[in-house]
Amino acid sequence: MFKNYIKIALRNLVKSKATSFINIIGLAVGMACCLMIFLYVNHEFSYDTFHEDRERIFRVLTIDEALGVSSNLVGITLPPLGPAIQEAFLEVEEATRTLGNGRSLLTYGEKNIYAQDVIFAEPSMFSIFDFELTAGDPQTALSRPYTAVFSESMAKNVFGEDNPLGQSFVMDNDNENPIEVVGIVEDTPSNSHFRYDLMVSLYPAEQDSNIAQFLASWGTIAMRTYVRLDDPASEAVVNAKMETLIREHNVSDNFKVILQPLKDVHLGSKNILFDGYNLNKSDINYIYSLAAVAIFVILIAAFNFMNLSTARSTARAKEVGMRKVIGAMRFQLIGQYLGETVLVCFLSLCLSLGLLEIFAPYLDLPIEGSYTLHLFSDPFIAGGILLATLLIGLLAGSYPALVLSAFRPVMVLKGSFRTSKSGIWLRRVLVVMQFTASIGMIIATILVYQQLNFMRNKNIGFDREQVLAISLGDPAVRQTSEALINDLKQNASVVSIAQSTTLPGRGFGRTGIQPEGAAEDDVWIVSIMAFNDQFLPAMGMEMAAGRNFSREHPSDREEAILINEAAAEALGWDSSIGKTISQGGTPRTVIGVVKNFHFANMRHKIEPLIMRYNPDPLGTLSIRIQAGNIPETIAAIQSAWEKINPSHPFEYSFIDDEFEQLYRSDQGFAQLVINFTILAILIACLGLFGLATFSAEQRTKEVGIRKTLGASVPGLVALLSKEFVKLVGIAFVIASPLAYVLMNDWLADFAYRINIGWEIFLLSGILALMIALLSVSYNAIKAALANPVKTLRYE
Repeated sequence: MFKNYIKIALRNLVKSKATSFINIIGLAVGMACCLMIFLYVNHEFSYDTFHEDRERIFRVLTIDEALGVSSNLVGITLPPLGPAIQEAFLEVEEATRTLGNGRSLLTYGEKNIYAQDVIFAEPSMFSIFDFELTAGDPQTALSRPYTAVFSESMAKNVFGEDNPLGQSFVMDNDNENPIEVVGIVEDTPSNSHFRYDLMVSLYPAEQDSNIAQFLASWGTIAMRTYVRLDDPASEAVVNAKMETLIREHNVSDNFKVILQPLKDVHLGSKNILFDGYNLNKSDINYIYSLAAVAIFVILIAAFNFMNLSTARSTARAKEVGMRKVIGAMRFQLIGQYLGETVLVCFLSLCLSLGLLEIFAPYLDLPIEGSYTLHLFSDPFIAGGILLATLLIGLLAGSYPALVLSAFRPVMVLKGSFRTSKSGIWLRRVLVVMQFTASIGMIIATILVYQQLNFMRNKNIGFDREQVLAISLGDPAVRQTSEALINDLKQNASVVSIAQSTTLPGRGFGRTGIQPEGAAEDDVWIVSIMAFNDQFLPAMGMEMAAGRNFSREHPSDREEAILINEAAAEALGWDSSIGKTISQGGTPRTVIGVVKNFHFANMRHKIEPLIMRYNPDPLGTLSIRIQAGNIPETIAAIQSAWEKINPSHPFEYSFIDDEFEQLYRSDQGFAQLVINFTILAILIACLGLFGLATFSAEQRTKEVGIRKTLGASVPGLVALLSKEFVKLVGIAFVIASPLAYVLMNDWLADFAYRINIGWEIFLLSGILALMIALLSVSYNAIKAALANPVKTLRYE
């Protein structure tokens, strides 16, 4: 019997080629979308799950409630806090600290290579986290000063075929303190929030009292700290105890410390600053949004299937009648029809796996080999996919199966069968639901695109185009920077050169200040940077009041300070020029107010910033170059660099590229939403096209009679399209307020955002209407142009 069911199902698929094509293609595309989104979402949720104690590992965050700070949650904390809570709290089994060093120059023999991600770490790093050492002893690694553990790829770059263990190298030209390699660790997995090329021992040598003092200082917020608790349920208890502990060490009342579960570090840190390791962090709301998109897409595909199957049920009415006459039971008819729908679903699944292999690489997921094998290598995932496919087939085919099996054979064989009102209303409801989801996704796509376009094109307060940045972190390189600048000034393509401690987009430090007129017990924390007198003009930054730093005023170095407009506003000064700000106990006079410029992404409001003058060589060299002949200009800069700094590799970046990285997560999300929205709309159009085809066939004689009586082609097209236009209109009314609420909530995360205007909804409605009309117009026009003689002979 089962074999017979399969034969009949295949015959019906071949018999109704158009319907079968629409069903299989629509379901396949919907399933492929779901599988791609599942791969992406599963990877995002897998961050840091490879650590055995992941449920008990927490990161320590600091809440800064000082005046002047708008983004008050930071990913660093007090240096001595980790050892103190491990010693004092029974709930804390172990703690570990790390300190980011950024990029460093490594010298081994004649080889000089930059390591991009260097961190100072404690040996407890390897007992809390499951970073596997492929060489060396994790119990003793990093337990001595001037020892290091390399990642496998970095070790190969530096040491080649040599055995790294026991070898020594020099970091940042510190020839007096060579560092010994004591271990090799596996490269960080793609689903780890940590990024490291090299781990250097955090423990200072006996003669290095400055580092020892830093590690013991309760007056600094600087280190990343992780703890492993005996029980994750003790999180609240540890939070309360940490509050008491830091007050005992006279930590300012504006600072608080809390624990963040490791599972939340990747997806729950969107508003956390000073989060240097966590470069690939995402937003849990984005993941939920993509999951919702996947559900919408598969529902649209399933609704298509139900719609077309229900509509086509009348075409099989006589078949059902004959089967009942010769003794077929209702449960057999239901089984036959459900079997057909399940078969279509599994055919669609097979096709969707092919589409997955073709299009999933564009998601840039770190999956090697076949995506299909990756999915089906896990029995739970494979079972879930097969079960979901079966459920989609059963749910999508349930109503048509029940309708078909309930036909009365006497009425059907007499030719008096009519489509039930419940079937017609179900199709209408499903079309409305499809286009409600489609219109909602269109509105969301337009708003996401507009917000990203707004962020790209908003005046950020400085000119970031054609600015090349070179790191001067190495003291030896800073000493030669004046010679390099003099050489570069001879190049006509170099417009201007400036030096600064950092750049917008790279993150600024923070410092405490005491503004003139503020109460002594007020705690003010603001962002800070330093630069020379060429920085503001080189970056195209403008003064709102007062003057820039100048070499003609040597006292500017010790006595002057600049602030931005946000600082002037926060301090409540109508006129800032001449006011004083004490920083580190030294009063400085405000000589100018710089117009606001963005130095973080637009999720964060521009914070108060103070700027100090430093004419000495600083850590970053910014070179503005002319727009033409960029490759030749870069080659000339590289030549000058290699002539003056032959032992240091030449590396550079463009500021506009760096600034774009601030929005990488938002841009990736936007592109995914746009792509899957287009696919969802195409699936909906396929279903609408199939329904329009069926509707035109059902009204063939009616169209012939109307045409014979003088009806015009436009009038007939309008008649056949009218019902679908009404349904799209209802969907628009339902989708608009829902989309407004959801998207307004999404935009609330941005300090600088677009306004949701009525024109966006109007545009979305017009687009949805045009899409619907294009989907149904072909069949409507075809029916209206048909010869009435032929249509009246129909059936």
